Amino acid sequence: MIRKLKCSLYKKLIKIGIISPKTILLMDGGVCSQMHQYLIGQLFEERGFRVLYDLSFYEEWGTDLNFKFVRNFDLLKAFPYLKLKVASKVAINVYKRKFYHVGNNTEKRVEDFSFLQFTPPVYLGGYYHLPPDIWLGAFCRIFKMDTNVLDKHNQELCDEIKEKDCSVAVHVRRGDLKVEVYSYGKPAPLSYFEKAVSFFKEKECEPFFYFFSDEPEWVAKELVPNLQMNKNYKIVDINGSDKGYMDLYLIAHCKHQITSKGTLGKYGALLKDNSQKQVVLCNDATEYYWKELFLNPVFL
Repeated sequence: MIRKLKCSLYKKLIKIGIISPKTILLMDGGVCSQMHQYLIGQLFEERGFRVLYDLSFYEEWGTDLNFKFVRNFDLLKAFPYLKLKVASKVAINVYKRKFYHVGNNTEKRVEDFSFLQFTPPVYLGGYYHLPPDIWLGAFCRIFKMDTNVLDKHNQELCDEIKEKDCSVAVHVRRGDLKVEVYSYGKPAPLSYFEKAVSFFKEKECEPFFYFFSDEPEWVAKELVPNLQMNKNYKIVDINGSDKGYMDLYLIAHCKHQITSKGTLGKYGALLKDNSQKQVVLCNDATEYYWKELFLNPVFL
């Protein structure tokens, strides 16, 4: 009863202008999802609107789709210079009931970007995609790596990566995406990784591969034995799913990236550029969006 009264009063105060209208964005998932959602919020802030973020997912759910791997709110750990204001529970309740809009990439990707012209009060729920030119420009403006983010063990590994002439990050997404999921498509098959590794062996002198996965044991037992590796690889297993943002930094410091489902490998590739960088993507319909975000993507 008290909660209903608070929500009713809050709604009336918005209507009469005592409480200023806001844009509230739902934030969920891992660090890359958080980056994307924060980016959308910044586009609204650049238009002069006050933006708040709904972080209730991390209190009410906080895992992947299979309830196996944790999903923490890590955005400010990865990018501590960012400024973010959290919406109150009352504001979330009112906005979700009265001003909710579902994303253009929630059930089916729709080429409708009219949500970018919304004015407060508005609640942006679900998932949104943006025109590549708008998204990439905002990504490069907003996200910069901070040298103080990594702990001792990760910093030592980062220094090792930077010393390699040809370091290749291999992102192997498993977990809830090791089976086909409607919005992500089928998982990257073994043949994809075989071709991707061969691509760098043929092009580069002595590539060294760093494997990043939410299931490093599977990589060691099932993937690496099929890739004809000698001593030119390392499986990075010092970070669990609660430290995915540190894997993101390590991936970014590799010279090249082999990506899979999800966005960790792709965001890592975009965080740090170099003139020789090559990024390998899965050749399937769900990956075509990324074609416009990389200068010379390699589809395998």
